[in-house]
Amino acid sequence: MRILVVCGGRTSERVVSLASGDAVATWIKELGHDVWKYDPEKPGRVVEATARMAPSSIGVDAPSTVGDVAFSPNIVRGLIDVLSSRDIDLVFPILHGGYGEDGTLQALLEWVGMPYTGSGPRSCALAMHKPTAKALMANAGVPVAKGFSVRYDEYTNHEQVTERIETELGYPVVVKPESGGSTVGLSVVNSAEELLPALSAVREQNDNALIEKLFVGREIAATVIDGQAFPLVEIRPKQGIYDYTNKYTAGRTDYFCPAELSDEMTEKVHAAAAAVFRALDARGFARVDFLVNETGFICLELNSLPGMTATSLVPKSAKAFGLTEKELIAKIIACAWRTVRIPAH
Repeated sequence: MRILVVCGGRTSERVVSLASGDAVATWIKELGHDVWKYDPEKPGRVVEATARMAPSSIGVDAPSTVGDVAFSPNIVRGLIDVLSSRDIDLVFPILHGGYGEDGTLQALLEWVGMPYTGSGPRSCALAMHKPTAKALMANAGVPVAKGFSVRYDEYTNHEQVTERIETELGYPVVVKPESGGSTVGLSVVNSAEELLPALSAVREQNDNALIEKLFVGREIAATVIDGQAFPLVEIRPKQGIYDYTNKYTAGRTDYFCPAELSDEMTEKVHAAAAAVFRALDARGFARVDFLVNETGFICLELNSLPGMTATSLVPKSAKAFGLTEKELIAKIIACAWRTVRIPAH
C-alpha cells in the first residue's frame, strides 16, 4: 500500500505533529508499506519515511503563538498534487490543531475520494470545539465541568467576566482556549487579579475562552480504538498541572498504565470513554481525557488526532493491551478501510 503521512502544519502544536509524523511513518514502513511524509506548509516537498522532520527536542516551553492559518488554495493544490503524483492509496493525518484537526483536511480528503485514518469531518469539528463537545458528552450522560464561554471580543470587559465567575463558579477556575490542545494557553486562575493575564494567554491563540470550575483529580487518559476502550493511563506531573512544559520535558511527569484505579472506577471510565466516542461520532482511534477523584470523575475532551510519538499516551495504552507500535498502526489502518466513505458526486 502507498501511504502518505500528513503532519506539521502551522499551529502551536506543529513540532509535536512533526514528531508524531516521524514515528508513525517509521512504524508504517516497518509494516512493509511504501510511505512518505508531507507537511502542508511546505507545498510540493515530499519527505521519505526515514528522513527526520521534527527537531531533536520538542522544547520545554509552550510555543509562541503562530495563529492557525486558513486552508489556503496553495495548500489544497499542493496536497492534491502529491496524492496524484505519488498514486497514494491512503492518508494518515497526524496534524494537531488547526485545519488538520477541525475537520477541514478530512472534508477535502472525502471530497476527492481519498481514504484516510481517524475520524471524519463532523466528528473532528465537534471534538475541536470544546463547548459543543461538552454539551454532547453531557447529553450522553458523561459528567463534565461546569463553566461558560467568553467571546474573543468580550475580553476587555473582564469585570463582567469576573462577576460571572464569582456568581456561577467560584474560584479557582481553569481558563483555556475553546479549541486546540497540548494545554497551550491554559491557566489556573485563583483570583480576579489573575484573570486578565489568563485571558491574554488565550488571546494569543486567537480564540474564544472557556472558563471552567477547577476539578481537582488524577489525570486519566483513555485510548479508544474502533469503539473499544484500551487500558487507562494515569498522568502524574511531579509538580503543578500537566501543562506543555510537564508534558514534553523528560522526567517532569510519571505515567502509570494500567492506571491505579479501583475496578469499579476503571469500568466507569471505560464506559464513559466509549460513550464519548459514540456521542462525537468518532472513527478509528481517539483519546478521551478525564479527571478522577474520590467523589467521581469528569470528562475533559476527546482528542481526535492524539500524539503518536513513541512516548505518547496512545502507544503506552496499546502496549499495556499487548500491541506493539506496528500492530497499533495496522489496527488503525484496518479501521480506516472498514469505514471508507466515497463522495456521492
